[in-house]
Amino acid sequence: MKIPVFILFFLFCSVISLAQIERRSSPAKQTDSVGNDAAVNKMDKSSRKDMLKELDLTREQKSKLKEIHLANKAKKETIENNGQLSETEKKSRLRDLQKEQAQSVQAILTDEQKDKFKSSRQKGMKENN
Repeated sequence: MKIPVFILFFLFCSVISLAQIERRSSPAKQTDSVGNDAAVNKMDKSSRKDMLKELDLTREQKSKLKEIHLANKAKKETIENNGQLSETEKKSRLRDLQKEQAQSVQAILTDEQKDKFKSSRQKGMKENN
């Protein structure tokens, strides 16, 4: 009599533990608190390419942009793979890196290109909302 009761109790506990649902918010639904950079992050590759064509970058600007991108990609991977940082610290450092990258990109653009860049970002924000 004790064995069937024990087995039923064990099965009951197992079913209850399996039935619990762990709720996590999906990364796609989280909002980015960086501000205007969120619109640029949400843009797909084709719209980014269109924006770069619209800016009419020189070869020198394109090479500098590529250098900035590669350097920041390495920094981003370093931050993401750092096991000593908490998730909050990682997010904070990634936001800082994003801001730094935006400043670096702005530094290589002419005033006319900056205006085009801002207007295209605003268009992207309106389309995403």
